[in-house]
Amino acid sequence: MTLSDPAVALSPFDVYVSDEGSAVVNGERVAVTEGQSVHEAILDLLQSHARTRQGPVQATVFDRPDARTFRIEVAPDGSSRIPGPAEDEAATTGAGDRADRHHADAGAALDTAVETPVPASLADRLRRIEEAVAEGETDHASVLAAALREHLTSSHGADHPHSVEARAMEAYVAHLGGDHRLATVLSMGVARIRCGLGDTRARDDVMRATAAWQRLHDDRAAAAHGRELLHLWTYIEDRGLMTPAYTEAMQQVQRRLVTLGAVVAQEVDAPASTHSTYQWAGGQERL
Repeated sequence: MTLSDPAVALSPFDVYVSDEGSAVVNGERVAVTEGQSVHEAILDLLQSHARTRQGPVQATVFDRPDARTFRIEVAPDGSSRIPGPAEDEAATTGAGDRADRHHADAGAALDTAVETPVPASLADRLRRIEEAVAEGETDHASVLAAALREHLTSSHGADHPHSVEARAMEAYVAHLGGDHRLATVLSMGVARIRCGLGDTRARDDVMRATAAWQRLHDDRAAAAHGRELLHLWTYIEDRGLMTPAYTEAMQQVQRRLVTLGAVVAQEVDAPASTHSTYQWAGGQERL
């Protein structure tokens, strides 16, 4: 997909491997047969998707047990490779694909995303969120993630690394659950905080917000959030953090805002006479 066409079916896959050895691909639990490792099962599933699409597919893998995140490309014949960083930036798949890929990183556990250790009680709450996602219970996971974010924000403040990562996780769960407006708002919130802290990870959060924002169907909401999104991209640009992929995303936000501006203006200029009327015993009532 591209930012202007979020429905194209060539978007990459997000893979999450939990501490217990189970895995989820785009919110779907991976079936592991007897005698098969979870990584072999993941490769088999990605190969199946590659065969269906008659071409290689790419996935971003967050492997919690090994505390690492990497990208992998799997071909229809089952062969796989790890794309290099330069190739990743120069790929022609479009900025929207990269925005989708960045959502996988937002599901990373707090103990590997920040320098400060995570207390056992916090790790337990994270595990419950992960289990809910793995079971496809995104509504439940959303409630748990929101409660965790509120708890950490109240206890440590919104700028604390744990609070920021909890907000990013909540955005990721909203993304999986199809609540694109919430995912947009939360991702932009993370980006604003990291921009204020001078954290270079802010550009990835802006990209995640862009992926969610592109799926908003409410023109007025998209216009309002889009303007703030563009301000965030401008901040990233002013600090010299842009690459061709990020520049493409920013430009597509600009183009969509122009279109949204025209649509919203037409709605505002619509004549009031479009209201209908109905008869009642005492006269007429406008709807």
